[in-house]
Amino acid sequence: MRTEDLKPGTVLVTRSEGFAAWWIRFGSAIRNKPNLGNHVAVVHHRDAEGTLWAIEGKPGGVGWVDAKGYLDSKWTHSNADQPLTEEQRYLIAVAMEKMLGTAYDWESIVADAFTNLGMRLPGWDSKWKHDEVAGQVVCSSAAAYAYGRSKAKHPPGDRGCQPSDWTEWILTRGWM
Repeated sequence: MRTEDLKPGTVLVTRSEGFAAWWIRFGSAIRNKPNLGNHVAVVHHRDAEGTLWAIEGKPGGVGWVDAKGYLDSKWTHSNADQPLTEEQRYLIAVAMEKMLGTAYDWESIVADAFTNLGMRLPGWDSKWKHDEVAGQVVCSSAAAYAYGRSKAKHPPGDRGCQPSDWTEWILTRGWM
């Protein structure tokens, strides 16, 4: 992956270690979905020192991350080839900024587990209301929300969008 191709709005799907990360990948595998990654971040900007900054959803809330660790990983994929207008890139970045500090969506995590087991969480509604800022997100749904706000093509699923959905989108060039 060429870092110069990573512009604002580019999605990075990466792999982390640990118990929760393993379960996310396992859930993808039992759904016969790509299980290469378990985390999503969205490129925001490169600072004056050359650091590439992204925004990600995580259990502590949506926040900033230096993307270097993700870029150094052999597991990281991006949608850098997906055509986005400068306006869409700007709108994605703004939507991600507006979500800074947004709480983690634990209900989505439970719903994702049900989905991975072929069941539906009773009362679960995965649709976003695109005229509002998301109240709670996970990493992959934050990216889906921002893309929806910018009217950019993205994997289906809204609140239920999982890292494997982004991986599949990237590997199959779902935007075409």
